[in-house]
Amino acid sequence: MQIILVVTNTRGKNLAFLSDSLKTLSLQETIDKVKMDAPDDLLVVNGKYGEYLRGVPNRSEKDNLDRKAVTAADIMAYANRTRHFNSTDAISLYTAQYIASIIDSGQPFIETVDGDKASVSAVRDIIISNSEIILKAAQEYDIDHFLLGAILIDEIVRMSPFEEIRDKFLLQLLGRNVSVGLAQVKLETANGLIKNGLYNPNPDDKNLPFAGNLRKADRKHLYKYVAQPKHNIHFAAARIRGLIKEWSKYIDISDMPEILGTLYHRSYVAPHARPKPNKRGMQVAEGFYKFSKKWLKS
Repeated sequence: MQIILVVTNTRGKNLAFLSDSLKTLSLQETIDKVKMDAPDDLLVVNGKYGEYLRGVPNRSEKDNLDRKAVTAADIMAYANRTRHFNSTDAISLYTAQYIASIIDSGQPFIETVDGDKASVSAVRDIIISNSEIILKAAQEYDIDHFLLGAILIDEIVRMSPFEEIRDKFLLQLLGRNVSVGLAQVKLETANGLIKNGLYNPNPDDKNLPFAGNLRKADRKHLYKYVAQPKHNIHFAAARIRGLIKEWSKYIDISDMPEILGTLYHRSYVAPHARPKPNKRGMQVAEGFYKFSKKWLKS
């Protein structure tokens, strides 16, 4: 076993270890595995606060765990190709191996404009299993359910290499700009949607919305809602409706899926009369929209 990517929490503590077999392990699981397999690049060390892992001294710097460490925010930035994303050697190596496994499987796959890949069957199953929620959310917000499905497809494919990290460790990795769930909803965005009266997952929860910047406790509280598919997808639908409303002062974008597909994943853009789509938005409107129409009932 070789560890090719380490995910740390906001304090720099190693929490998740991704191996060359594309398995995601906790610290204890990794320690147990190292004890069993005795790899030549990792050691289990007994410290003051218990066992921990470190690279074997005098080996290549590339084997140093610090060189393989990234935060959850780094992964989200990479998946969304934000202007601040940092494509470290470790992320690049892991995603390359993940993509190779998809190709080698011989099964049909979906590919984003940035080269992310996921099997068609895996993405289809997620969309179909959440189809009732997608249809209901789109109806409630009077938006195109095929567009909502297409945006979800885009987000699912981009996060597919890190799905297991998200499911097993995201609550422990929460920090600023970390996105949650199928629709990759930022907690700050969710809180803003609640503030603006667009969607509240629990009107009886007097803690919602939170004022000011979200604290760690606020994030954990909000996470329990945003992580649930029914709320996650409703937050996504609310965001789309919010974008339509915000831009309506200048232009009606309700029937412009390429623009909505562009704005959904971007940081704030001031509304104006001549919005232009990017490549990602065009793929949502054209390629992924077709998949959505096939998988969702009218």
